[in-house]
Amino acid sequence: MKMGEVLMRSTKALGEIASHYRDPLIRVFLRGTKDSDSTVRASSLSNLGELCQCLHFAIGSVIHEVTECLTAIVKTERESEVRRAAVHVITLLLRGLSEKTFQILDEVLQDLYRLLKYVNQTDEDEVVVLHAQIALEELDHIVRRFLFPEEKLQKKIVILP
Repeated sequence: MKMGEVLMRSTKALGEIASHYRDPLIRVFLRGTKDSDSTVRASSLSNLGELCQCLHFAIGSVIHEVTECLTAIVKTERESEVRRAAVHVITLLLRGLSEKTFQILDEVLQDLYRLLKYVNQTDEDEVVVLHAQIALEELDHIVRRFLFPEEKLQKKIVILP
């Protein structure tokens, strides 16, 4: 868990250069989700969410791996804290991409939406359901901003010759 914290601090310090180290970092955190200790799994998922939020549009090519991992964890994990972390990763991913969500998550957005609805309807842990509702609200805001862009009123002053 300490190693994950160190990796996240260094990733945040790298800023824009962090996208060059995307693949090894994602592999480390995805491997951490398979650990036998539930706190390590939850910590790895939390770090994965923070990394996805930092990477913005550079997450595109590995998004399938990330979403498959999240789907498997949400549907099969017994520990509620790990499921909470998995659903929170989706929220962080949506927040990190904001306007670019439809471009980056084009192929997996429908799967993520279905997963969030599944969690919202079937999970017994109230906190997991709350995290799913927050992610659904974030997705709702993104869709509303996309469908109904903010109108800007501008005055144009034209001087006739």
